[in-house]
Amino acid sequence: MAPHVCVVILNFNGLEWLEKCCSSVLETDYDNLHTILVDNASTDGSVEFVQKRFPQIEVISNVTNAGFSEGNNAGIRRSLERNADYVVLLNPDTRVEPAWLRELIRVGESEDRVGILGAVQLEYQSGALNSWTTTAFPGFLDELRSPDTARPLIEVDWVEGACIAIKRNVFEEIGLLDTIYFAFYEEIDFCRRAQRRGWMVALVPQSRIHHRRGGMWEANPELKRRRDYTCDRSQFIYMITSPDRSLAGNLKGYAITFATKAKEAMKGTSNGRIWDLVRMQFEVLGNAGALREKWKRDSALSPMK
Repeated sequence: MAPHVCVVILNFNGLEWLEKCCSSVLETDYDNLHTILVDNASTDGSVEFVQKRFPQIEVISNVTNAGFSEGNNAGIRRSLERNADYVVLLNPDTRVEPAWLRELIRVGESEDRVGILGAVQLEYQSGALNSWTTTAFPGFLDELRSPDTARPLIEVDWVEGACIAIKRNVFEEIGLLDTIYFAFYEEIDFCRRAQRRGWMVALVPQSRIHHRRGGMWEANPELKRRRDYTCDRSQFIYMITSPDRSLAGNLKGYAITFATKAKEAMKGTSNGRIWDLVRMQFEVLGNAGALREKWKRDSALSPMK
């Protein structure tokens, strides 16, 4: 029998995308599949819509917006309870092609060292590579545009949480997504931890999804500012907790990152960005104890013998 896969769709007020996302997942050309929607306290009727339109999808309703890490962790825990061999995290603003999952699992089963796999992301409305793909993998674009002749897998540093497939063994060895991140950088952090444990992260050219990026954030200036704040906060956490550097090296990297962002902010016309960066430092560094414990914990990870 094919490996058991649970697809976890984390949703927050994504009603406008759920019809296409859920329909495409349920039409996936893969038999041993269970779909879970985790809803982060949406107020747009998302839960009611899915329960009525897609009764075969299991729904977990969080009473508050738990963020990307803990929201997905709720789905991961449920997937592991269901004895999933793979857990796939998928954004609601995606639609998947029929063979997307079959190709991910085919590569995962063919290479024991691969623990994390990602699909190639295309524009939501077309077959062109989207902005994440072109930015993250500039050296592979010709190959990614021609999946029929591409390699089965391309080893990469990380794949985006919009579509990330993870073997059960990886969770059992390194834990779930780190909730020190509310949103952003948690999947990069997870890939870094997995690689330190000896797992390979792979992009699968033959697995294709369509992803609409940034729509909810870009439409509202206040939401965009909140997004930028959260993303920068997570970047600082990621920089200061690298297990590949000493604490002193991490502090140096942190300072360089802050100086770069402050210089960029001062070129702008709004003082809000500068004050956000200053406020952020108190928030991040005020959590120094937890940051140090994370650095120690991640530094202790080593490959299985």
